[in-house]
Amino acid sequence: MNPLTPRLVLPLVLLFAPACLDTSQPTPPKNPCDPNPCTQADKTTCANDNGRAVCLCREGTIPRPNGTCEAITTANCPEHPGDSAEPDDCIARAAPLDASRARTQGIEPVGDYDFFRIDATARDAYVLTVTPGPGALLPRVDVFDPEGRWIRAQDGNPGVQVGFKARVSAPYTVRVSHSPRDPSPATGTYTLQLAPPVQDDFGDTPEEAAALVPAPGGTSATLVSGRFEYGQDEDWFSFPVVRDATYRIEFDTTRTVPALAAFIRENVKSPFLTVQNSYVDFKAASSTTVFIDLYSANEATGTYAFRVYEFR
Repeated sequence: MNPLTPRLVLPLVLLFAPACLDTSQPTPPKNPCDPNPCTQADKTTCANDNGRAVCLCREGTIPRPNGTCEAITTANCPEHPGDSAEPDDCIARAAPLDASRARTQGIEPVGDYDFFRIDATARDAYVLTVTPGPGALLPRVDVFDPEGRWIRAQDGNPGVQVGFKARVSAPYTVRVSHSPRDPSPATGTYTLQLAPPVQDDFGDTPEEAAALVPAPGGTSATLVSGRFEYGQDEDWFSFPVVRDATYRIEFDTTRTVPALAAFIRENVKSPFLTVQNSYVDFKAASSTTVFIDLYSANEATGTYAFRVYEFR
């Protein structure tokens, strides 16, 4: 969630900080797809999404936002003349896309959609770049998960770059079109390039947060290093706090200083603190677990490093 608006709910004080990564290994979770729980007529393929079973539509059908799988028809997957790349106007007919080569084609006629399929691997991060050719085309890229649900979109300025992390090993879909930010219709060519995928280093949700152990103030602390693999990437961490103790998070200023949103275990939806600073201190109002979400405020890739200290 990139919470960009500063909000304060718990008492806090701004200060400075370092940490130690908890390397203990939890018991491996049970595979939710063994045995396969997907028994619906059109949903028999199971994918593991961080311990949750996801049932995917079979080939030849289109996933809808309401969870159903529709058979392909001219109503939900039309074909039209004038586009040399047809048929590619719906998820079920998406053209395969990989990092081996760039693709150049066009949005034609007005209102055309071009869909592409990425056979993704769980935990890998994917970055796509669309560069418009001569003409008035202002490209837009939308990303959809294997269930057909919209993930995110980016509009061109004039080119566009968008990234996403695959949560399951299954086909993800991207759609290229003319951006609705341009009130006038337009057609034109574009070049689409998929970068080689890289594995995401840290989880993107509170459930996937990497556990840290704060170092006592005045002692040496382990430097925790990470990277934003794509502009919209988020990295989550957690650490225990004790009531009335002060905690300091200190970033390495020779690298990217990310934006930070801090939450407590009892409410991981509303941050008690959002800030972008080389150091941050807060006083714990209760004994609980604090979660921190690190992200790039300007949606740029880059590396970061930090430590966490505890002062009692």
